[in-house]
Amino acid sequence: MSDVSFQLGIDIGGTFTDLSLLALDGGASHTHKVASTPSAPSRAVARGISELMSSVGSTPDAISYFVHGQTIALNAVLERRGARSALIVSEGNGDILEIARLRKKDIFNLKASLPSTIVARQDVYEIPVRGDDADASAGLAAIDAVIAQLAPEIESVAICLLGAYNSDAVERQLAERIRETRPDLYLSCSSDLWSEIREYERASVASLNAYVQPIMSRYVDNLVIDTQEVGLDTALQITQSNGGVLSASSAKAKPVNTMLSGPASGVVAAAYVAGLSGVGDAVTLDIGGTSADFSIIRDEEPVYSTDAEIGDFPIVMPTVDVFAVGAGGGSIAWFDPFGILKLGPQSAGAEPGPACYNRGGTEATVTDAYLVAGYIDAGKFAGGSLSLKAENAFAAVGRIAERLGCSAEDASEAILRLGTATMTSAILPMMTKRGLDPRDFTLIAFGGAGPTHACLLAEEVGIGQILVPPSPGTMCALGATIADYQYNYIRSLRKPLTGIDADTMRAIYGELEQEGRDALAAENPMIERIEIVRSANMRYAGQAFDVDVTLPADLEIGALTPERLAEAFHDTYEALYHNSERDAAVDLVSLRVRVFGRRAKPSLPPARQRDDAGTIAAIGSRPIYHGGQAHEASVYRREDFCAGDSVAGPAVVEQFDTTTVVTPGFTARCDAAGNLLLTNTKRGQDQ
Repeated sequence: MSDVSFQLGIDIGGTFTDLSLLALDGGASHTHKVASTPSAPSRAVARGISELMSSVGSTPDAISYFVHGQTIALNAVLERRGARSALIVSEGNGDILEIARLRKKDIFNLKASLPSTIVARQDVYEIPVRGDDADASAGLAAIDAVIAQLAPEIESVAICLLGAYNSDAVERQLAERIRETRPDLYLSCSSDLWSEIREYERASVASLNAYVQPIMSRYVDNLVIDTQEVGLDTALQITQSNGGVLSASSAKAKPVNTMLSGPASGVVAAAYVAGLSGVGDAVTLDIGGTSADFSIIRDEEPVYSTDAEIGDFPIVMPTVDVFAVGAGGGSIAWFDPFGILKLGPQSAGAEPGPACYNRGGTEATVTDAYLVAGYIDAGKFAGGSLSLKAENAFAAVGRIAERLGCSAEDASEAILRLGTATMTSAILPMMTKRGLDPRDFTLIAFGGAGPTHACLLAEEVGIGQILVPPSPGTMCALGATIADYQYNYIRSLRKPLTGIDADTMRAIYGELEQEGRDALAAENPMIERIEIVRSANMRYAGQAFDVDVTLPADLEIGALTPERLAEAFHDTYEALYHNSERDAAVDLVSLRVRVFGRRAKPSLPPARQRDDAGTIAAIGSRPIYHGGQAHEASVYRREDFCAGDSVAGPAVVEQFDTTTVVTPGFTARCDAAGNLLLTNTKRGQDQ
């Protein structure tokens, strides 16, 4: 066993598997990338662990904490390659997945069709029982007939009964009967996953869990085997969509909780890294090969959502609010039938990839545009592990230029401007609906291309400061390493707030909090403290949509009253919409509790201090194309920056996992935490 213990975070992407290794004493931080193995993702993880530990002169048995962010479940849903599963519902409710909410995404398209359901109609079974019935005997008798009818290909069964949000007893009895008869089947009960009153959403969550449970279970088992073979014998933890952590066994039982595991981890890391530089409010920009992902951080905490979607399916469980658009490095530029240049959402992916990858791709992508514009170096991409072919990029972008009647450089800027416009169309509505002004926020850029594109987006949106972490390409892996444990609970009520008894409300909050404490005790994590966050969904009487109101942290449970909840609702509504009516009646929809098991955060190595009075020196220069003209940009190595070092744009900062482009008008400074802070020096002049 090594004398130094480490924490390891891993994130699997479509192209690379990222690893982040932190020494428990805070003395060192290491990152590593290996090519992903989509057919067997755990193999890349095992190989990456061996290579990383060897590079630091240690062995896998020195890893005392191992957390893993992944998109296994997410990709299975998006690619529709999950397990064949069955859904058991209350009698008369068999069309619940098809009927959904009777909404079409494109209401003006008369030929638009609804997406196919995740459970085939012939695999949906109705039984004569509700979830809140006192007597489940009729359902138990019917379940035996259902089991006999199941097709041999069925691997998993979901149960969603009307009224099960009130009581989980009937669903549990049915699950136990199935387990006795068919122990080989995976089981998902809606009341166990998310006991909210909305039947379709509960059915969707249960069906999604059943759809991916066999795949996730097999993956976790293979990962444990592969990592043990290389000498890692530490218990595996998995990150959740809410930014928290849960055990591998819990992830196997409830994989729907891990749908947005990877993106959520990146936001958790961004919040932590930004806090080291005193940045509390920020917008995150995570650009990978397929998409650009955005999220919001307030007071050093990620903002959460309960209306996320995975492909065509709603996820009403709390998740880190991540919004994605098709503007990643592999997004393809193309012309529509009217000759107008468009970008994405089609992506070249990892195979064949952008034209410059020289793997058979011929269409111009954002990465090809970066190369033509001089933003990235063909010989240093991904630390030199993937040599790019510049002539392929010029040929692909040149075909775009030919149709536009301009130079290849102008065409590359047109592609990048389209990417910026796509991102802007996402970031502005995301902030506007929350009453936020992007000019008051810092842009945190990470992912393989986030720092490359950050200045372009900041200029367009009006953001004056950009933060680039020390290792932007492995932020999701870092987030997995530092994430806390987190559990979310809900109790639906749906009644006027004035009709709620204060003692009843306090008792419900107490029960939900105890569930969280019991879950933490069962996971047996190493935590410093437990933190409780209470909230409530409320709305004005007659409204169709409710508002999630977070209650003050210093409000003790004994002081909770309907009047205090109403006051908090009016305040939140006023902040969001500026037209609250404090005399209007308020309905209580549900009570919510978040239970955090706060872990001790490992220290990240600070920026190096310069030994002399010198300044950072450029290692060369190259032209970059920006604003319709070429600029000679100085080129720097990220590892050469010390605390206080500052460079003015145009400049390019290269490192193993990304390239930071500092456009004219921006200045980049390395702070004491090792973050690069890019400031728009023209912003004050323009105002």
